[in-house]
Amino acid sequence: MISAILNNNTALIPAFLVLAVLLGSGGWALAARRGLPRWSTVLLAVVLAGELVATLCPTGPGGAQDPSCAWGADLGFTLNAEQGQLNLLMYVPIGLLGVLAFGRPATVAVGVLALTGVTETVQGLLPFIGRACDGGDLAANTLGGLAGVLLGCAVRLVQRRRIRPGGRELAFGSAMAVALGAPVLALQFMVLEPTVATGTSGATGPQRELARRDAELLFGPGVRVVAVQHELLGPGIERLAVTLEHEYFTLDWPSGLLRDLDGAFLPGEADSGPATDQQARETADRFLAQWAAGRITAGEPAFDPHGGQGGRRRFTYQVAGGTVHVDVDGNNRVVEFRQD
Repeated sequence: MISAILNNNTALIPAFLVLAVLLGSGGWALAARRGLPRWSTVLLAVVLAGELVATLCPTGPGGAQDPSCAWGADLGFTLNAEQGQLNLLMYVPIGLLGVLAFGRPATVAVGVLALTGVTETVQGLLPFIGRACDGGDLAANTLGGLAGVLLGCAVRLVQRRRIRPGGRELAFGSAMAVALGAPVLALQFMVLEPTVATGTSGATGPQRELARRDAELLFGPGVRVVAVQHELLGPGIERLAVTLEHEYFTLDWPSGLLRDLDGAFLPGEADSGPATDQQARETADRFLAQWAAGRITAGEPAFDPHGGQGGRRRFTYQVAGGTVHVDVDGNNRVVEFRQD
């Protein structure tokens, strides 16, 4: 959502400066009128200006897609991606400064929820501005805002300043939640079309370890893993894209079964010499037994002696929902594996 700030969009900085001056001036006047802490209120206004520009300033044509909102990414996936981390960090100062300015943590917490809900809904309603509604962003924003609220409460306690979570504030917060939440929920359910969340994030430690282990099983000890990306393709469909110095392959997560292997030369049997068709078939069968266990249905594979990569032997096996092919070269090495 806010990674667009870093994408050389020249309109973002001028828009922020103008809005920061306008909202900052309003915050100064409000603080003077209500006796609020002046600098906390002004800084809150400036941070809100940053949130509005970062989330709603057009970044380019978004196409003609219908209003929609993506759901389904778990919080761990969202927070492991750079964009999720930026979203979380953006909302921490909103919650912190809100509590320092107003001293009403319950009201500020509701305000944080309302702000991110309205922001994501507007993004979904206006896809042509180049933004997108995402449930993962909403979760990250909320977590950051609530962390800021807790931090603000801690700061006020250290300063021995009063925090007012009384019944009157709770009643006001509840009414505010209903007043702001009802239209947001109505738009989400009645106007925005729910879609499946997809995306890419950096791999976790266990994912990198699985990628390293499978790379060594495929190419031998000492192979260097250059990069590992975690891909979310839909509910329950997760992959690891693994880049080596000269090869690339994709694994299912968390099973570790192979999904694709492009242009690689796996070690063949030592001193095997030119392989016969039967030896190549046995190599393909062994490869699938290790890397596609449980996915292959019964039956003989289709064989094309010159249909594979670079004219090599290709064996095509039936799997649920499609086929997989294994290409074996003349030295009995697997050179490609792919599910079609």
